[in-house]
Amino acid sequence: MNGPDSGMAIAVLLGMLILLAMGGGIGVGLTLLLKKLFKFTTPVAIGVGLVLLVVGAVGLFAVVFDDLTASWWEARTAKVVHFTVPKGFNGRLHLVFDPNGPAVNEVDGKLEVKVSGAKAQKVKAGLGLENDYAEVEAHDTEGKRVDVFLDSSGSRDGVVYRGYWFGNQAGRTYDDSPIGQPE
Repeated sequence: MNGPDSGMAIAVLLGMLILLAMGGGIGVGLTLLLKKLFKFTTPVAIGVGLVLLVVGAVGLFAVVFDDLTASWWEARTAKVVHFTVPKGFNGRLHLVFDPNGPAVNEVDGKLEVKVSGAKAQKVKAGLGLENDYAEVEAHDTEGKRVDVFLDSSGSRDGVVYRGYWFGNQAGRTYDDSPIGQPE
């Protein structure tokens, strides 16, 4: 392990070991307390103590690795985004997230986005289109599959957006041109 993150990884590992040792001690103490208070037999008290230890370890993992837990949940709940584009549509499309934008329908568990042909289009924010783990697919109005690629995403000039590239990538550019305002 080298680099600035190696020290952090070692510190987290040591912290978890300390917390696990403390949790083990608390678990043993709780086991003895359960045995005495509720007159449990030793195997039952040990079983309850182990269950509590496992629940504590899972909770500890979720707290220590909250970013990992959040991204796992985000990936797990991501819906497929399906675009329907006009026949022959090729190029970039920016979806601009707006709280007052038009809603996107969910069809068969997929978020359905109908593309008008404009290079920027408003959609209602908070419906799942912002999910970084969402799979994307596209078909034209005649049902033919169209290649689609995540092009860019972020916030610029007060506009939160996600950019996609549809069709042939010949002529595709990667620039910092301003986001066109949706019609």
